[in-house]
Amino acid sequence: MARILVAYKEFPAPSVGHAGGQGVFRLISCLHRRGHEVFLVCREKEEEAVWVEETRPFCARLVTVPHHRSLPGPRPLAMVRSYWMLRRASEQMLREARPDLLFIEFAQTAVALLGLRASFTSFRPHDVNWFLMEQQLPQVSGPRQWAAWAGSRFFRWLEPWLCRRHDQVVAISEGDRRLLAPLCAPRKVLLLPLEPAFVAAADAPPAVPAGPNVLFVGAMYRSFNVDAVRWFLDQVWPHVVEQVPAARFYVVGYKPPDEILACDDGEHVFVTGFVDDLAPWYRAAALVVSPMLVAGGLLQKVLDGLSMGLPIVATSVSNHGVGATPGEHLLVADDPAAFARAVVRLLQDPERRERLGRAGQAFVRQQYDLDQAVERWERSWGLALRKASLDEGGPVVE
Repeated sequence: MARILVAYKEFPAPSVGHAGGQGVFRLISCLHRRGHEVFLVCREKEEEAVWVEETRPFCARLVTVPHHRSLPGPRPLAMVRSYWMLRRASEQMLREARPDLLFIEFAQTAVALLGLRASFTSFRPHDVNWFLMEQQLPQVSGPRQWAAWAGSRFFRWLEPWLCRRHDQVVAISEGDRRLLAPLCAPRKVLLLPLEPAFVAAADAPPAVPAGPNVLFVGAMYRSFNVDAVRWFLDQVWPHVVEQVPAARFYVVGYKPPDEILACDDGEHVFVTGFVDDLAPWYRAAALVVSPMLVAGGLLQKVLDGLSMGLPIVATSVSNHGVGATPGEHLLVADDPAAFARAVVRLLQDPERRERLGRAGQAFVRQQYDLDQAVERWERSWGLALRKASLDEGGPVVE
């Protein structure tokens, strides 16, 4: 088995309020279950200290440094200090643990660790930033549009350059793999996706009484999620309530801003903030919506909803990473009127909801088995490590 150092710009744990951290935790627990020694270096927000003991049992050693949001002083200076501490901690762990594999999550982490080497480095960008910025262009104007255009051009150069500086590149979704593959050629880009956080058999009573409940899940301190909820409430939801007066929309996610909290009317719109367990909210939902205007990677909200056997109404970009077939596994709509029609149609047709939910659930079971994905990933770097060990006359990593 291998010694694997995971370097990550956030803190991974099952209870953190963002899908990325939960997904990285599930990868770490999978590696631990498969017999690997996992060493973790990551950044930690002050409020995340309570979750360290959730992750520690899965790591041979765990080292955290302060996240820039938990450091005093101007934000740019705090960010530089935080990433410098992440680099120093990673450098020390490389010296002391002597891992066989350095696994780097996110482009920001890769920039901070530039020049650090291990026997083998595997890099998962998590998001393709230039793709996200190009999606923003139609949504903004003036200086913000120019900034998004300039940023997309810069990251279109930076991200392939970062990929070429590592022995292996893995993508979080098939959509991202297709975006990265031509830019990383001749290096092959492998697929190492997130896995669903829940399954339909999850033993959780509904959080609220059953009914025409529409669910949105997302970390609400993220602007992309806020913009999605605002678009849905302003342009879609009034048409839904007009045709389904009993419909209720639940916004579930960490740190909703005041503008979203103000939308909670106690009748048709409910904003919960952070919840300890999302499973009861999926249990209570008739359907899940993902009205994202900008999205990349693999949206956990869509993956989890499909895994729970729930019908999904999503925008095209929400399905970019998931790769489900519109009309067969989920419904896709980008126009507000079409989105509203899809939601209403599902709320009024239980048989269609059940049929779509079963098809989506079968798709996830077939495409998103983490153990199978990790096994393919292990084979790819295992071959490289064995070859390097034989070339050097050292012990072979199994």
